Amino acid sequence: MAANIHPDQLRTQCSSGVAGVAQMVMRAIDVERLIEEVHPARAIWELVGRLDLSGYYAGIASVEGRAGREHTDPQVLISLWLYAYSRGISSAREIARRCEYEPAFQWLCGLEPISHRTLSGFRSGQKAALDDLFAQVLGMLSAEGLITLERVTLDGTKIKANAGGATRSAARRRWKHICNWRASKFG
Repeated sequence: MAANIHPDQLRTQCSSGVAGVAQMVMRAIDVERLIEEVHPARAIWELVGRLDLSGYYAGIASVEGRAGREHTDPQVLISLWLYAYSRGISSAREIARRCEYEPAFQWLCGLEPISHRTLSGFRSGQKAALDDLFAQVLGMLSAEGLITLERVTLDGTKIKANAGGATRSAARRRWKHICNWRASKFG
């Protein structure tokens, strides 16, 4: 009998034992249970929470007598970017897509929708500050022995250790910046 029924009809016939995939379901989701207790997204969230983000918050602070609008918490945006970079993702559109279905991204944004425009606007509007912040994070991770800086990628481009003189000079400046930051923070 089932052989004569169209597959679309089977999907909607719950009494036949076939799941009703065309049905909508509402469920309560415990955001804390989306990812394990020991997960890289949680570690990044905690790391970003320990950084001094006052400069980011000062830019969105309310001013008496002026109209304001809601902003996405800078800790959320920075954590999303860091987690995405750790997964090899550098596209704001891809991050926004993953916030819709991937548990770690959903956990970081608390199931709130994040627009790719918000992500890219934050990244481009805070470029210098974020570059410095990402260098600090690299320094912290390196100081903790969690990463080595043997291979550094920039926007998906691998920079080999035997690159030309100008590249080595720029790498030395970056490394010096990270070492200076590390010395100022860890003594």
